[in-house]
Amino acid sequence: MTAMGIIGCRVFEDEIVHVLSGDPEVERVYLVKNNENIGLQDKLKNQGLKPLALPVHEIKSCLKKSDGFSVIVQLQEIGLHSDPSRLKNKTYTNLSLMSGFTDGILLFYGLCGHAFSKMRKDFAYTGCSLQLLQDRSTGGTARPLDDCIAAALGGNSRYREILKSYSDTFFLTPMWAVNWKSAFGTFEGMIGGFEFTPENLRELGYRRVARVNTGLSYEPDFEKKIEEFALNFGFEIIELEGSTEIAQKSYKMMQNMLLRPLKT
Repeated sequence: MTAMGIIGCRVFEDEIVHVLSGDPEVERVYLVKNNENIGLQDKLKNQGLKPLALPVHEIKSCLKKSDGFSVIVQLQEIGLHSDPSRLKNKTYTNLSLMSGFTDGILLFYGLCGHAFSKMRKDFAYTGCSLQLLQDRSTGGTARPLDDCIAAALGGNSRYREILKSYSDTFFLTPMWAVNWKSAFGTFEGMIGGFEFTPENLRELGYRRVARVNTGLSYEPDFEKKIEEFALNFGFEIIELEGSTEIAQKSYKMMQNMLLRPLKT
Protein backbone atom coordinates (compact mmCIF):
# COMPACT_ATOMS: atom_id res chain seq x y z
CA MET A 1 0.00 0.00 0.00
CA THR A 2 1.26 3.45 -0.94
CA ALA A 3 -0.55 6.56 0.27
CA MET A 4 0.06 10.09 -0.96
CA GLY A 5 -1.39 13.06 0.84
CA ILE A 6 -2.41 16.41 -0.59
CA ILE A 7 -2.89 19.45 1.61
CA GLY A 8 -3.72 22.63 -0.22
CA CYS A 9 -5.56 25.88 -0.54
CA ARG A 10 -9.02 25.64 -2.05
CA VAL A 11 -7.82 28.01 -4.77
CA PHE A 12 -6.12 24.93 -6.28
CA GLU A 13 -9.32 22.88 -6.22
CA ASP A 14 -9.60 22.71 -10.02
CA GLU A 15 -5.95 21.76 -10.53
CA ILE A 16 -6.34 18.93 -8.01
CA VAL A 17 -9.43 17.67 -9.84
CA HIS A 18 -7.45 17.81 -13.06
CA VAL A 19 -4.46 15.78 -11.85
CA LEU A 20 -6.55 13.18 -10.02
CA SER A 21 -9.06 12.64 -12.83
CA GLY A 22 -6.20 12.17 -15.26
CA ASP A 23 -4.25 9.66 -13.18
CA PRO A 24 -4.94 6.00 -14.07
CA GLU A 25 -2.73 4.74 -11.21
CA VAL A 26 -4.97 5.99 -8.41
CA GLU A 27 -6.94 3.14 -6.89
CA ARG A 28 -8.90 5.27 -4.43
CA VAL A 29 -9.27 8.97 -3.59
CA TYR A 30 -10.12 9.82 0.02
CA LEU A 31 -11.27 13.23 1.18
CA VAL A 32 -11.05 14.27 4.80
CA LYS A 33 -14.68 14.93 5.65
CA ASN A 34 -15.23 18.66 6.17
CA ASN A 35 -16.77 21.70 4.49
CA GLU A 36 -13.63 22.72 2.60
CA ASN A 37 -13.70 19.49 0.58
CA ILE A 38 -17.36 19.63 -0.51
CA GLY A 39 -16.71 21.47 -3.78
CA LEU A 40 -13.81 19.16 -4.60
CA GLN A 41 -15.97 16.11 -3.95
CA ASP A 42 -18.68 17.33 -6.33
CA LYS A 43 -16.20 18.11 -9.11
CA LEU A 44 -14.45 14.75 -8.77
CA LYS A 45 -17.81 12.97 -9.02
CA ASN A 46 -18.64 14.99 -12.13
CA GLN A 47 -15.41 13.65 -13.66
CA GLY A 48 -16.48 10.07 -13.01
CA LEU A 49 -14.42 9.45 -9.87
CA LYS A 50 -15.87 8.04 -6.67
CA PRO A 51 -14.08 9.80 -3.81
CA LEU A 52 -14.77 8.67 -0.27
CA ALA A 53 -15.31 11.49 2.22
CA LEU A 54 -14.51 10.10 5.66
CA PRO A 55 -13.16 11.20 9.04
CA VAL A 56 -9.40 10.72 9.43
CA HIS A 57 -9.66 7.62 11.65
CA GLU A 58 -11.84 5.85 9.08
CA ILE A 59 -9.45 6.72 6.25
CA LYS A 60 -6.61 5.18 8.25
CA SER A 61 -8.63 1.98 8.69
CA CYS A 62 -9.42 1.79 4.96
CA LEU A 63 -5.77 2.27 3.99
CA LYS A 64 -4.75 -0.75 6.05
CA LYS A 65 -6.92 -2.91 3.79
CA SER A 66 -5.58 -1.44 0.53
CA ASP A 67 -2.78 -2.79 -1.66
CA GLY A 68 -2.85 -0.05 -4.31
CA PHE A 69 -2.00 3.64 -4.65
CA SER A 70 -4.33 5.94 -2.72
CA VAL A 71 -4.51 9.72 -2.48
CA ILE A 72 -5.87 11.53 0.57
CA VAL A 73 -6.88 15.18 0.21
CA GLN A 74 -7.39 17.90 2.81
CA LEU A 75 -8.18 21.35 1.44
CA GLN A 76 -7.92 24.51 3.53
CA GLU A 77 -9.85 27.75 3.31
CA ILE A 78 -9.04 30.41 0.75
CA GLY A 79 -7.36 33.51 2.15
CA LEU A 80 -5.18 31.94 4.86
CA HIS A 81 -2.10 33.33 3.08
CA SER A 82 -3.00 36.81 4.38
CA ASP A 83 -1.96 35.62 7.84
CA PRO A 84 1.18 33.42 7.48
CA SER A 85 1.18 32.51 11.16
CA ARG A 86 -2.40 31.22 11.02
CA LEU A 87 -1.67 29.45 7.73
CA LYS A 88 1.35 27.73 9.27
CA ASN A 89 -0.55 26.64 12.39
CA LYS A 90 -3.48 25.26 10.40
CA THR A 91 -1.23 23.45 7.93
CA TYR A 92 1.05 22.05 10.64
CA THR A 93 -1.99 20.60 12.42
CA ASN A 94 -3.05 18.81 9.24
CA LEU A 95 0.52 17.73 8.47
CA SER A 96 0.79 16.21 11.93
CA LEU A 97 -2.35 14.16 11.30
CA MET A 98 -1.68 13.15 7.71
CA SER A 99 2.03 12.36 8.04
CA GLY A 100 1.09 9.52 10.39
CA PHE A 101 -0.56 7.45 7.64
CA THR A 102 0.90 8.67 4.32
CA ASP A 103 4.25 8.10 2.63
CA GLY A 104 4.50 11.59 1.19
CA ILE A 105 2.53 14.83 1.16
CA LEU A 106 2.33 17.38 -1.64
CA LEU A 107 1.32 20.85 -0.51
CA PHE A 108 -0.57 22.87 -3.10
CA TYR A 109 0.90 26.16 -1.89
CA GLY A 110 3.47 28.71 -2.94
CA LEU A 111 5.81 30.53 -0.57
CA CYS A 112 2.88 32.28 1.17
CA GLY A 113 4.90 34.58 3.39
CA HIS A 114 7.50 31.84 3.98
CA ALA A 115 5.03 30.06 6.26
CA PHE A 116 6.62 26.71 5.35
CA SER A 117 10.31 27.66 5.38
CA LYS A 118 11.10 25.19 8.20
CA MET A 119 8.52 22.57 7.31
CA ARG A 120 10.89 19.77 6.33
CA LYS A 121 13.05 20.29 9.39
CA ASP A 122 10.03 20.44 11.70
CA PHE A 123 8.60 17.18 10.32
CA ALA A 124 11.81 15.27 9.64
CA TYR A 125 11.02 12.97 12.57
CA THR A 126 7.95 11.59 10.75
CA GLY A 127 9.88 10.05 7.84
CA CYS A 128 7.16 11.38 5.53
CA SER A 129 8.33 13.12 2.34
CA LEU A 130 7.03 16.69 2.12
CA GLN A 131 7.03 18.91 -0.95
CA LEU A 132 5.57 22.25 -2.02
CA LEU A 133 4.55 22.88 -5.62
CA GLN A 134 7.78 23.14 -7.62
CA ASP A 135 8.80 25.51 -10.40
CA ARG A 136 11.14 23.93 -12.95
CA SER A 137 10.27 26.30 -15.78
CA THR A 138 13.81 27.64 -16.10
CA GLY A 139 15.31 24.15 -16.44
CA GLY A 140 17.51 24.60 -13.36
CA THR A 141 17.02 23.73 -9.72
CA ALA A 142 13.41 23.28 -8.66
CA ARG A 143 12.13 26.20 -6.61
CA PRO A 144 8.91 26.89 -4.70
CA LEU A 145 6.35 29.12 -6.44
CA ASP A 146 6.05 32.79 -5.45
CA ASP A 147 2.31 32.28 -5.05
CA CYS A 148 -0.74 30.63 -6.63
CA ILE A 149 -0.82 33.10 -9.52
CA ALA A 150 2.76 32.14 -10.43
CA ALA A 151 1.59 28.52 -10.51
CA ALA A 152 -1.32 29.38 -12.81
CA LEU A 153 0.90 31.38 -15.17
CA GLY A 154 3.47 28.62 -15.58
CA GLY A 155 6.22 29.62 -13.15
CA ASN A 156 7.98 32.45 -11.34
CA SER A 157 9.94 33.74 -14.35
CA ARG A 158 6.88 34.18 -16.58
CA TYR A 159 4.93 35.69 -13.67
CA ARG A 160 7.63 38.29 -13.04
CA GLU A 161 7.86 39.12 -16.73
CA ILE A 162 4.08 39.57 -16.93
CA LEU A 163 4.12 41.82 -13.86
CA LYS A 164 6.46 44.22 -15.68
CA SER A 165 3.77 44.87 -18.30
CA TYR A 166 0.74 44.42 -16.06
CA SER A 167 1.68 46.12 -12.80
CA ASP A 168 -1.79 47.71 -12.72
CA THR A 169 -3.55 44.35 -13.00
CA PHE A 170 -5.35 42.21 -10.43
CA PHE A 171 -5.07 38.53 -11.39
CA LEU A 172 -7.96 36.09 -10.96
CA THR A 173 -7.94 32.36 -11.63
CA PRO A 174 -11.28 30.51 -11.79
CA MET A 175 -11.36 29.67 -8.07
CA TRP A 176 -10.31 33.17 -7.05
CA ALA A 177 -12.97 34.65 -9.32
CA VAL A 178 -15.89 32.60 -7.99
CA ASN A 179 -14.79 33.12 -4.37
CA TRP A 180 -13.60 36.71 -4.41
CA LYS A 181 -16.35 38.02 -2.16
CA SER A 182 -15.81 35.45 0.57
CA ALA A 183 -12.01 35.51 0.22
CA PHE A 184 -11.50 39.27 0.14
CA GLY A 185 -14.62 40.36 1.94
CA THR A 186 -17.21 42.89 0.87
CA PHE A 187 -16.46 46.58 0.75
CA GLU A 188 -16.92 46.69 4.52
CA GLY A 189 -14.67 43.69 5.09
CA MET A 190 -11.01 43.58 6.04
CA ILE A 191 -8.33 41.15 4.97
CA GLY A 192 -4.97 41.25 6.67
CA GLY A 193 -5.83 44.73 7.97
CA PHE A 194 -6.60 45.98 4.44
CA GLU A 195 -10.04 47.29 3.54
CA PHE A 196 -10.90 45.80 0.14
CA THR A 197 -12.62 48.74 -1.56
CA PRO A 198 -12.51 50.18 -5.11
CA GLU A 199 -10.89 53.33 -3.73
CA ASN A 200 -8.11 51.45 -1.94
CA LEU A 201 -7.36 49.20 -4.92
CA ARG A 202 -7.15 52.22 -7.20
CA GLU A 203 -4.87 53.93 -4.69
CA LEU A 204 -2.58 50.90 -5.01
CA GLY A 205 -2.54 51.43 -8.77
CA TYR A 206 -4.93 48.73 -9.95
CA ARG A 207 -6.91 49.52 -13.10
CA ARG A 208 -7.46 46.11 -14.74
CA VAL A 209 -8.44 42.57 -13.84
CA ALA A 210 -6.89 39.61 -15.65
CA ARG A 211 -8.88 36.51 -16.42
CA VAL A 212 -6.19 33.83 -16.08
CA ASN A 213 -7.35 31.04 -18.37
CA THR A 214 -5.80 27.77 -17.18
CA GLY A 215 -7.79 25.73 -19.69
CA LEU A 216 -9.92 24.16 -16.96
CA SER A 217 -13.69 24.49 -17.11
CA TYR A 218 -14.90 23.12 -13.78
CA GLU A 219 -16.26 26.56 -12.79
CA PRO A 220 -19.03 27.52 -15.26
CA ASP A 221 -19.45 30.98 -13.68
CA PHE A 222 -15.81 32.02 -14.20
CA GLU A 223 -16.51 34.62 -16.88
CA LYS A 224 -19.61 35.92 -15.11
CA LYS A 225 -17.69 36.40 -11.85
CA ILE A 226 -14.84 38.20 -13.62
CA GLU A 227 -17.41 40.60 -15.09
CA GLU A 228 -18.95 41.05 -11.64
CA PHE A 229 -15.56 41.86 -10.12
CA ALA A 230 -14.72 44.30 -12.92
CA LEU A 231 -18.09 46.05 -12.54
CA ASN A 232 -17.72 46.35 -8.76
CA PHE A 233 -14.26 47.87 -8.97
CA GLY A 234 -14.49 49.74 -12.26
CA PHE A 235 -11.73 47.69 -13.90
CA GLU A 236 -11.02 46.81 -17.50
CA ILE A 237 -10.97 43.06 -18.25
CA ILE A 238 -8.03 41.46 -20.03
CA GLU A 239 -7.22 37.79 -20.59
CA LEU A 240 -3.94 35.97 -19.94
CA GLU A 241 -3.08 32.43 -20.93
CA GLY A 242 -2.47 30.18 -17.96
CA SER A 243 -1.34 26.60 -17.48
CA THR A 244 -1.74 23.53 -15.29
CA GLU A 245 1.82 22.38 -15.98
CA ILE A 246 3.19 23.25 -12.52
CA ALA A 247 0.45 21.27 -10.78
CA GLN A 248 0.78 18.30 -13.12
CA LYS A 249 4.57 18.07 -12.90
CA SER A 250 4.65 18.54 -9.12
CA TYR A 251 2.03 15.83 -8.65
CA LYS A 252 3.82 13.43 -10.99
CA MET A 253 7.15 14.07 -9.31
CA MET A 254 5.78 13.21 -5.88
CA GLN A 255 3.96 10.17 -7.22
CA ASN A 256 7.09 8.88 -8.96
CA MET A 257 9.14 9.44 -5.84
CA LEU A 258 6.73 7.23 -3.88
CA LEU A 259 6.02 4.54 -6.48
CA ARG A 260 9.27 4.51 -8.48
CA PRO A 261 11.94 5.94 -6.15
CA LEU A 262 14.90 4.63 -8.18
CA LYS A 263 13.72 6.43 -11.32
CA THR A 264 13.35 9.95 -9.84
